[in-house]
Amino acid sequence: MGVLACSRSDCENVMCDRYSPAYGYLCDECFAELVRCGVKTDIDEFLSRAVHTDDDPAAIESYFGVIFPRTDS
Repeated sequence: MGVLACSRSDCENVMCDRYSPAYGYLCDECFAELVRCGVKTDIDEFLSRAVHTDDDPAAIESYFGVIFPRTDS
């Protein structure tokens, strides 16, 4: 039996349970991120992108809060 390494760029997870004949293996963490990206996501492009490690909702909200600050007083 092989290692079943995730086919996503820079992902170090192994023993992946998800497999596509067209794309290869995908770990649960990358699958969850792919689902969050939505159905219009280009899978080839997704697999070539580095793994996103900042999934903390507060950090994401803070990041976008700087770009789109509240205008109310």
